[in-house]
Amino acid sequence: MPARHNELPLNEKSLNAVIDAMSAVTLCLTQILSPEQRERFGRDLVTMADIAGRKGKLELTSLLRALRAAVQARAEAIAAAAPEAARRRGGPPM
Repeated sequence: MPARHNELPLNEKSLNAVIDAMSAVTLCLTQILSPEQRERFGRDLVTMADIAGRKGKLELTSLLRALRAAVQARAEAIAAAAPEAARRRGGPPM
């Protein structure tokens, strides 16, 4: 593995790796945020995507919207899992 990021070749494989890493960090972050914070984070991603779109940065717009969709899907999965987790531990849903 290259010691520095500037040693990575600029190709489809390395760009996909960067996107995958960014997605993983985003999803990990959403797991530690409260539902309200996740909602705010998602709105901020949409705002940034809209700004990028107005500037003609369509690739960035697409990536930010895809991240927003992933955050939303993760938030829904967390919410759906909460009642089951509470049932297993014998307490009320969080």
